Parts: sequence; C-alpha cells; structure tokens
Amino acid sequence: MEDRLLDKIAEPFNLNLPEYASMEEMIDKLLPVVGRFGQGDLTEEDSPVYTVDWVKMSDKLGYTVVSLHTFKTSGEIRIANDGAMDAMSFDVLNAKRIIIGQSIHRDAFMYELAFMDNDFLIFKRHGNEANIKQKYLFFCREAIGTRLTWNEALEKMVDKYRNNEFPWTLVLIILAIVVGVLVYLR
Repeated sequence: MEDRLLDKIAEPFNLNLPEYASMEEMIDKLLPVVGRFGQGDLTEEDSPVYTVDWVKMSDKLGYTVVSLHTFKTSGEIRIANDGAMDAMSFDVLNAKRIIIGQSIHRDAFMYELAFMDNDFLIFKRHGNEANIKQKYLFFCREAIGTRLTWNEALEKMVDKYRNNEFPWTLVLIILAIVVGVLVYLR
C-alpha cells in the first residue's frame, strides 16, 4: 500500500519523454518548452559560448568521436576530435546570429541561437528548412557530452528545467494554510 501511495505522489515528477527517431525531431519538440529558460547573447565576452568547452552531439549511428569545441573570442573554434586538433572560424553578427565554417566565406553557414545556458548550446541553421539537411548544431558541456548520448543529454536538459514548471507558489500557499489550521486547532 505504501509503495502505491509513494508512486502516486512521485508520478508528476517522473515525466517520461516519448522516443524520438532523430535528434532534430526531439529538439523541435523540446525547444518550445525549455527555450524560455535559456540565456541569449552571443556578443558578451562572459557568455557561456566562450567560457565552456562544448562537445558536439550527433545522432549518426556508430558515431563515437568526442568532438570538443572551444569558441575563442578571436573568432576561432578549436576542435579536438578524439584528441586530433582541427579548427574552424566563426563570426558573431549580433546577439542571436553567428556564421560558422571553414572560414567566414568558405563552407560557412549562418545559425541562429536557439538555446544557451551553462550546460547546453543549440544553434538552428538559418533558411528554408526544406533545403537544410542538418538543421541544428547541438552542444553539451564537456562533463555531460562525454558520458551521455544525444537523447540522454536532451532528457537531462528537460529535467534541469522541469522543476521550474512546478507551481511552487501554490504548494507554499497550501502548506501555509495547513500549518495555520494546525496551529489554530492546537
């Protein structure tokens, strides 16, 4: 009996996300829910984009390379693919837009900031979605990205902000009423 009662109490906190076929599909569904919790200014020098080492997440089958990206304020992205070093360029156009590519004018694409906090970074490619093969660039903080798969990382992002949705004000009011009634009846 106690187990069933505890299960019923814990049920609202145990949100099970549906299975998604691709990272793009899952991000499409989650961004409207968690997007408002993100920070959003690429122009600030203390922005998480510059202060965090990011692991690029991928949903390609068999892809196991840890691709660590470090964005430098100089416009360089240092990339370590399982330790092998590479580099790309970027140019911040404004608080929400960035160009990323081999150089700013060669093999480069414009992205818009879809979500950013200290643990997760999502860029959405600018343009007609029908013409775009890879719609998102999804990055996680190194501590998250090196130990989780893309879907586990997105679930962690949802878990991080799930408690912000819970109506704590209502709980506090009810708790205050219960305490008040108990004190009055004493």
